[in-house]
Amino acid sequence: MRAASRAETIALLGDADASSRGALARPEESDDAVARAGSRDAPRSASPAPTSARRRSPLALILAAASVALAVLAAVLAGAASPANARASTTTDAALGAALNACPKAFATPAEAPSDRHSYTFQKLVSFADFVYLLCVDCERITAPAAWRGKVRLVDGRAIDDCMADHDLDHWHRATFSHAVAVADARQRGFAKVAVIEDDSRSDFTVVYGDAEYAAFSALVNDPDEWNFVRLGWRPFAVEGAAAADPNAAACPEKCGCDRTSAKTCEVMEGGCDVRSSDAYFINRRAYNDYVHRLQQGVVDYDVLPSFPRMHLASPMLSYQEKLDITMDAQRDLSQKFTRVCGRGVAKTVGGGGTGAKSVAA
Repeated sequence: MRAASRAETIALLGDADASSRGALARPEESDDAVARAGSRDAPRSASPAPTSARRRSPLALILAAASVALAVLAAVLAGAASPANARASTTTDAALGAALNACPKAFATPAEAPSDRHSYTFQKLVSFADFVYLLCVDCERITAPAAWRGKVRLVDGRAIDDCMADHDLDHWHRATFSHAVAVADARQRGFAKVAVIEDDSRSDFTVVYGDAEYAAFSALVNDPDEWNFVRLGWRPFAVEGAAAADPNAAACPEKCGCDRTSAKTCEVMEGGCDVRSSDAYFINRRAYNDYVHRLQQGVVDYDVLPSFPRMHLASPMLSYQEKLDITMDAQRDLSQKFTRVCGRGVAKTVGGGGTGAKSVAA
């Protein structure tokens, strides 16, 4: 059976999204962020924006099945889901499930091998996830460490493009769709929290955690009320843009205050802080629906991730992107500047405790 192309599915997804939007389960704090994400018409920095992000929605070009057979299959998939997932399911999600069912090569199990790309600290933190998704294009070269054995999948972007029989989408939207595929799979399988890692992620081996810091991170990701995302890699574009305009700028950009939650993490409470990069992050189950929905309206790290509140950042960062327009050293310098100008408070116990007034520098 041929999978529906992106062009064939746009109308169906538009109707599905309109009928199901009210049923999407989203964090209470995120309603304003949804409006902001959907209304951005101009780039938020000097960096060129993906132009098609303003013209076309990535999932609306890619996700549904056009045939009656696939619609029936979607209903079967929805009926087989757990009660919690069935309640969360929407018409759009069923169409996504049906389209992916027609693409069995979208997922694969990676070979196991020691990693020279990811540090022991990174590997151990990621192992706290219920499952790990490795997003890749040249997937045959991707391996996974023993720490993730039995709980890791490759998400093959090239295979997905081939299944969808439509190669005209730009890089940003293809990458965005891979993130949606991973999270949709996580939701369907009932995972409480998953890690998503892109194939150009590389660890900073100089960042090392101790037992207390591992325990604090584990406590955070196992408390479903404390977070939507925990980002191991991030690019503080708000600070980068301000520095480009004024090298001496020392003020924290609006909505970017980051409250210390542990010695190695801080939390951006509001949505709307321009922190980009999607190379390595955890996502909490309570954000699955809203995330997949927003991925229909923008690019993963340009429009979507920055729109969410309750965003915890690993500080110092643990992951950097190799395929970026700035070096790893520049990425590290920017993250340290962000922590200096936006970090506030002292470490508090996850789930309670107060914060002080002293800023915490990297």
